[in-house]
Amino acid sequence: MSNSNNDKTSNRLRWFLSSVVVGSIIIPAFIVGTIEITFRFNAEINDRSTKEATALMEVLKEGLNPPLWSFIPENAEHLIDGVALNSAVNRITVTDALGDLFVDYYRVGYTPEPDALTLTDNVVREEKIIGKIELEYSLQPARTQARLETQQVLIITTAQVLLSLTVILFIINRRVNKPLAKLKEFAHEVARKNFDANITTVHDDEFSDLADELDFMKVALKESFDHLEDRVKQRTEDLTRVNKELTETVQRLEDAKDSLVQTEKLAALGALVAGVSHELNTPIGNGRVMSSSLYETAKQLKANFENGKMTKSQFESALDEILQGANLIERNLLKAVNLVQSFKKIAVDRTSDSRRVFKINEFIHEIESTLHHIFKSKPYELVVDLEEQDAELNSFPGVLSQIISNLINNSIMHGFENQSTGTVTVSTRSQGSSIDITVSDDGIGMTDDVKKRIFEPFFTTKMGKGGSGLGMHIVHNLTTVSLGGQLNVQSEEGKGTTVTLSIPLQAPTTDKEKSEAKKAQQSPPPSSTN
Repeated sequence: MSNSNNDKTSNRLRWFLSSVVVGSIIIPAFIVGTIEITFRFNAEINDRSTKEATALMEVLKEGLNPPLWSFIPENAEHLIDGVALNSAVNRITVTDALGDLFVDYYRVGYTPEPDALTLTDNVVREEKIIGKIELEYSLQPARTQARLETQQVLIITTAQVLLSLTVILFIINRRVNKPLAKLKEFAHEVARKNFDANITTVHDDEFSDLADELDFMKVALKESFDHLEDRVKQRTEDLTRVNKELTETVQRLEDAKDSLVQTEKLAALGALVAGVSHELNTPIGNGRVMSSSLYETAKQLKANFENGKMTKSQFESALDEILQGANLIERNLLKAVNLVQSFKKIAVDRTSDSRRVFKINEFIHEIESTLHHIFKSKPYELVVDLEEQDAELNSFPGVLSQIISNLINNSIMHGFENQSTGTVTVSTRSQGSSIDITVSDDGIGMTDDVKKRIFEPFFTTKMGKGGSGLGMHIVHNLTTVSLGGQLNVQSEEGKGTTVTLSIPLQAPTTDKEKSEAKKAQQSPPPSSTN
């Protein structure tokens, strides 16, 4: 495995360095060479062809002078046949002094070439023009010769490049790759905790210095590993102890949280009992006073009847007092009965997590009656704004009662702090298969920092003043988990607070209900008896 990795490393480095050499030296050399060869290729073709064509034109001018002067075409044809032995000659046309054709030549299979050289010159004798020569000279032979020469140059250059690359790669492999492979093998052995491994270098260079540093590192690592196991064992014991302490602390915090939640529930129920007791004092006290008055009236009526001193006016007066007193007693007892019934429903809901079907308007009015004593003793007002259509919920009234009561108490305790007046409004709005219950106040509101943290457990602005910091945390959990709804808080400092509960009319099935339904399905049906 190690050798394979070393080979891969060596190959990568070899190809990288080779690419650098090719990219920085050979490629520019090829580009410049190609440009130079191309330039010289074209120049060679044009120059060579022009020189050769000019030389042939001179031969023709000298050789055709006698035949044109003596007007013997046969002599001219022999000269032209000799010149035509040059494969580059495409066409020769000779005219006399009058412009008539004297002699001509066309290469076999001749076709005009667009880039062929065409030379024209006069034949002069004794300063008189005796004829005219037109020579068409092809560039193809020169081009073919230049291409062959270029290929030879490229072959020689490629051989030189390959030889250079071979030498460079050999040097790179010997002076770079092999020392690196040894260094990597040594590092691999040290990583496997083989501290007896040694490293040797052939050349005294930077790799040798690196090998010495790696050897020093090996010694330092050996010393560290000698003491590492003891340190790890000690750290493990410390972490185990700390983890155990943290687990116990978390458990204590959970127990304290559950205890505080239960205490807050009982405190709320105790406040409810105290409030209802206070509310019952008035109708029961009035009834008691009136019953005592009726008792005295009845005694006086009986005494007058036994003594025979009863008059009709006394009887009628006593009868009126008895009727009025009975009516007053009836009204006060009815008020007390209503309070007790409301208290019983709320108390049962507060101490039970049972699901039941109930009307939302009736339910909120029951909560209003149980909280009446709080607002009667404070300079604040509770306003109930309910929809005319009384929505029916299949949910957990105890949970919902605790949520609404907590929100109203928060408005009184926090929202109206240092305020002489204030209004708490409870409203409902149906939203199809859900309902929005809003509890808002016109109190001092909340800062952004407080609003961000109100759902955190144990966070309160009344720490040490009776606040546990669990009120809104409990409200959030009950709304989202037990009722399957959502909670939205809107508040600005100095502009009051609005809390909106969006809960479904049909509360989701709880784990307890699912468990009970599963048990009911698994239990065998009762056997029938004849």
